[in-house]
Amino acid sequence: MEEETCLDCKRPTITVIDHSSGDTICSECGLVLDAHIIEYSEEWRTFASDDNRSDRDPNRVGAPTNPLLKSGNLVTVIEKPKENVSSVVSKDDISTLRRAQNQLKNHEEDLIKKAFEEIQRMTYALNLDIVVNSRACEIVSKFDGHANTKLRRGNKLYAVCAASVSMACRELKLSRTLKEIAVVANGVELKDIRKSSMVIKRVLESDQASVSSAQAIINTGELVRRFCSKLDISQREIMAIREAVEKAENFDIRRNPKSVLAAIIFMISHISQTNRRPIREIGIVAEVVENTIKNSVKDIYPYALKIIPNWYACEADIIERLDGVITSWDSAKISV
Repeated sequence: MEEETCLDCKRPTITVIDHSSGDTICSECGLVLDAHIIEYSEEWRTFASDDNRSDRDPNRVGAPTNPLLKSGNLVTVIEKPKENVSSVVSKDDISTLRRAQNQLKNHEEDLIKKAFEEIQRMTYALNLDIVVNSRACEIVSKFDGHANTKLRRGNKLYAVCAASVSMACRELKLSRTLKEIAVVANGVELKDIRKSSMVIKRVLESDQASVSSAQAIINTGELVRRFCSKLDISQREIMAIREAVEKAENFDIRRNPKSVLAAIIFMISHISQTNRRPIREIGIVAEVVENTIKNSVKDIYPYALKIIPNWYACEADIIERLDGVITSWDSAKISV
């Protein structure tokens, strides 16, 4: 019981909830204040014999339905016959029913459920939103009963889960690199995740699903925020890096988005006098080797004056500081 203001009594009164009808009733005048309310507490059933109230065994009704499973997660379980317990049905009949049910059971659905649990673990470890988890589970559910592709246990199942999480992240524009996902994928190698990604694309295409968003490039803008946060770069440099990355997309720089971003972070930080970051440190955060960053800097340098914001550095400073570091790299290569 709780206190509410009755519309008929015009004063605070004690209300009573009738759980059988879902009505909230005023205890003073009997007015129904709210009808058919939703009960959010657990659903319980009591399994007890009519003639023996001492064996009350309250149990939950069961797990919630899952629309991604063909059975809806509603299954019948035939337990083994208990010893020393009399029953109308003989033990042989129960054993026969168990064998028949096991033959008709969709074992592929058991793997789907296991994949859902693995996806939930990966998304939690990567601190991803529940929307990513739902989309990745939806992708994996396409394998249930698919004519050309079946799930397999072990590392192949983990690879499919990792590839589904990666594709869900790309669809929702939440960039996570394959290396980041592989770290939480129980030791699955990158090549296996890439193979599973190709299989998933074929499954979605055959299912007439749209994969255009799944094939989108990594959202470099989202990577800027994460990489700069790990490198402890100031807000002024972050703004310059973000603007430079957006301008770089207008030029024909044939490099991986992460390599381009790592090179621009190095260029912007090197121009700065107070926020310089070693190329080795940038490579660790961006998961790009140092030589790749150096080659990317050389490819981007001809466009440096056009992509680096004028408000951040003047033309003379850009040429002087970047030209000097590129010359030192070339000299070191010649001496070697």
